[in-house]
Amino acid sequence: MTEINGSVAESIGDASTVLLVAPADSCTDETACTELLTRHSPPHPNVVCVTLNKGPDDRLDVWHRYVGEELPDRAAIVDARAEGGGDGAVAVSSLPSIKLETLPEDADLLDLAVTIAAQVGAWSDTGDRTQLCLDSLNVLVGRYAAQDVVDLVRGLNTLCADLDVSGHHHVNPDDCPESMLAMLRPLYDAVVERDGDGWTVSTADSAAGPSFRRTVDGRSGGSSRGSDPPDVVPLSYSFDTVLELVNNPIRRIVLYELKRRSDDEVPFDELVDAVDKRTGSVQAGKPDSTDRLALQLGHTHLPKLQERNVVRFDRDTETISYRSNPALEAHLDCLETLELGPEP
Repeated sequence: MTEINGSVAESIGDASTVLLVAPADSCTDETACTELLTRHSPPHPNVVCVTLNKGPDDRLDVWHRYVGEELPDRAAIVDARAEGGGDGAVAVSSLPSIKLETLPEDADLLDLAVTIAAQVGAWSDTGDRTQLCLDSLNVLVGRYAAQDVVDLVRGLNTLCADLDVSGHHHVNPDDCPESMLAMLRPLYDAVVERDGDGWTVSTADSAAGPSFRRTVDGRSGGSSRGSDPPDVVPLSYSFDTVLELVNNPIRRIVLYELKRRSDDEVPFDELVDAVDKRTGSVQAGKPDSTDRLALQLGHTHLPKLQERNVVRFDRDTETISYRSNPALEAHLDCLETLELGPEP
């Protein structure tokens, strides 16, 4: 553990994932947060803020007070509050440069994860690094079982490493069991902690990390603290795998399209045409030709989905069979509604 003499951002070196341990609603917490969000700036390219405890306008106010009036080139706020989602967003809603995603009140942990993955994945080919803030883990610890929160953090941090995203997560030590903090610390490249009037930084020992479940529960629409509700559907994928499946916008369109035709064998050319028509409706870098899209589907996206046992891609007959998974589809439905709106 090292005492910080300069800025928080300078102290962590090239760490891509940071646990920010500080009392909530303090100027020190907000200062450290904005330092981390702007550490690869100026200019300020891509910023994603996930808020679980305050309204979007409060997040915008923190940016204005500590950074200034200039907004990031690309900004998104994911409002994941269990109650009051959509409230407190008057200022944000008036700014077309900020994308606002409001999760439904019955959204669960994996719905949150796939929404974050979709957003950071949409900017992965912009050439600019994305900064991710999640505030705060205390809300998740109070809402879900400890192991589920650990699985989420591990999945998000793996996503950050895979997509070259810099992410930090807030936790208030005054409102978090020490046993939970002990589980969280090893999951990050660096832990920055408020200590009296200053900060300390330490590098997590990966060898001391906790064990992880191999799979996650399906969407239940409620808290998973304690025993699992009877309506939970098994989802035989890890958090890492689910986030990998949905972080690419083209691959999400493929999944949206295939789940609508779960009983059919879909000809490859037909799938290419269907995906091509839908690429304009999500944040996707549309290929410059249908032939290039076909190459991406045939050589990248369908093989990855087949590797994860989501589809069967028969190259001889050039057909795709989707393996229906109600638990995965529940999360895809939630994500598709956020991206495209409810079906007419």
